[in-house]
Amino acid sequence: MILDDLSRLEILAALPGPFDDALAFLRQPGLETLEDGRYEAGLRGVHATVSRQRARHAGEGRLEAHRRHADIQVLLGGRESIGWAPLDLTALPDTAWDPAADVQFFAGAPQLWLHLRPGQFAVFLPADLHLSLVGEDLIHKIVVKVPLPEG
Repeated sequence: MILDDLSRLEILAALPGPFDDALAFLRQPGLETLEDGRYEAGLRGVHATVSRQRARHAGEGRLEAHRRHADIQVLLGGRESIGWAPLDLTALPDTAWDPAADVQFFAGAPQLWLHLRPGQFAVFLPADLHLSLVGEDLIHKIVVKVPLPEG
């Protein structure tokens, strides 16, 4: 898991291939003016979803993990807390892995909470369980899905 400010987005440049496409998308001016929806970013399967959603309480969500994608979650407006826990042998699956959606949900509570302010991003890799959209009022964010190499 990585947490940082968008002004330091370049720390992701050391990550492999498709992260270049994600960086190019996130470097564009006017991110906060993009309409809600899905955006393709480059030719390597990177895509971004812009949304404005009502926040939820921590007890309303479940921890999730992805096997084939990394998430770059960027907060553009509102206040969001994202729960985190390691995906290890003690993690108890709540559902089977859905390969089409590349998601699996897990029982349990986060070990720690990240409290994002607008202009910050968090990166979650397959070893990171996460529970997003926790807060109050409206959360305006971008989630960039970055395909990872098989293996």
